Formats: sequence, structure tokens, C-alpha cells
Amino acid sequence: MPKDRFVASPFPEVQVSELERRELLHIVDMHVDDYLTKYVDHVVVDKRKVDDRRWEHVKSKDKLRVYAERSHKELSRRGIEPETSLSATQRVQEHSVTKDLPVVMGIGTLVGDLDDLMYGVVSPTLDDMRVKASYIHDVDTAAVLCSVAGPSKEDPFRSIVIKWMAIDVPLQSTKLVRSRDFVYIEATGTAFLPTGDRVGYHLMHSIDFPQTKLLPKKTRGSLSVRSCALSLSPSRPGRCCLLRTTCIVDK
Repeated sequence: MPKDRFVASPFPEVQVSELERRELLHIVDMHVDDYLTKYVDHVVVDKRKVDDRRWEHVKSKDKLRVYAERSHKELSRRGIEPETSLSATQRVQEHSVTKDLPVVMGIGTLVGDLDDLMYGVVSPTLDDMRVKASYIHDVDTAAVLCSVAGPSKEDPFRSIVIKWMAIDVPLQSTKLVRSRDFVYIEATGTAFLPTGDRVGYHLMHSIDFPQTKLLPKKTRGSLSVRSCALSLSPSRPGRCCLLRTTCIVDK
């Protein structure tokens, strides 16, 4: 992939005030805390079993299983709240999506330890994004718009960054459809569960700034991707991580 696709931002420089920075940190904390609670419910309360009243199995590959959440109407009939939704808040604007969008969930195990997984996920710089794009082939172009928070001694994987990306879509070259783009906050880091287990998290969530106006020949999409992973056997060779990911994409 040519390097110049990962250099220039299509927007004026994005700068955040101290108030906006605190709001962004609050948004990240809110989503991470909520998802860690769901992760604990899955591991501790549900004993890693999937509720088939909520989730319908779609496909499996290796040790990963993919499910789609049943429609909001069907969940409502069963007295079940939807897993999550894209919502709007505050001065820093999250995308508001009111459609009955499907939530996709992936659950399974990956070989390796938690640090290995986090090294592969964290990408706060353009060079890191280029590496990712070399094996995630549907990313057409991308840019880092603003760094909000970086690593610390306590959490070397901590990264909170505002990004933009455009993805390849079928028939894009024929001009019958527009390329999709996304402006989003991406956060990675580690945390400890009430059980004392150390987990890693990854969040991608759509967000708006006055500077990130709609671009010509692009359709602005919304996404919310939340992942959490836990080392199952951190002291044993051949160890693996238990991964849970949910994803909503409106494009």
C-alpha cells in the first residue's frame, strides 16, 4: 500500500481544549467500564455461555464463533435490552444512530499472551497504521488527527487517539457507490477486573468535531467496536487469550 495514503489529513488541524479532552476521556471510560462489566458477566456469571435468546450463531472459524444479535423488536418481545447502541452526548459529539442496526459479536480464543495481543492492537501513529493496513486490506486511506492520551508506567499500552479512515467498498471504482469514511476515537489499554485478572481492551467509536466536515464523494459512516481479552493461562507455555468483541457499523 503506498505510504502517501497515510500521510495527509483531509481536515484542518484538529485540536482539543482541556474541557474537550476531559469529555473524550469520559466517553472512553464510560464505554470501557460498560464493556468490562459485560465481559465479567460473560466470563463469571454466564460461565462463557452465549444466551441464544439474544444471539443467533452465524459462523465459526478455528476457535472463533460469530453471532448476530436478534432484532430489537424480537428482543423487546422477550423482555431483553439490546447489547449496545450508538448514542449522542455533550460538546464532543458522538454519532447518533436510531436505526435497528445489527450487533455482531465474536467470542473465542487466540494463541499467545495478553501482551502479544496488545502489541498487535495498539496503533497510535501513522507508521503503526501502515503496518495494520498491510494485513487489513479494506482500509483505503487513513490519518491520525489528534492524540488525546499516551502510555504511562502503569499502562504501557494506553493510547487514546482521534483518527480518520476511508474503506474500500465494492463497485467504488465504477462510481456507482461512494467510498465510506469514519471519524472515530480509538482507545487501547489494560485494566483489572474485580476478580484481579488483568485484561486488555480496544475501543473504536465514531465521533464528530467541527473541523471534520463531510468530504466530497464520501459517505460518512458510524461505528462502535469494543473488544476485551483475558489471558486464560498466563503462567503456562502455549497460553491463550479469551476474546470477546462486539461491533456495530452503520455505513
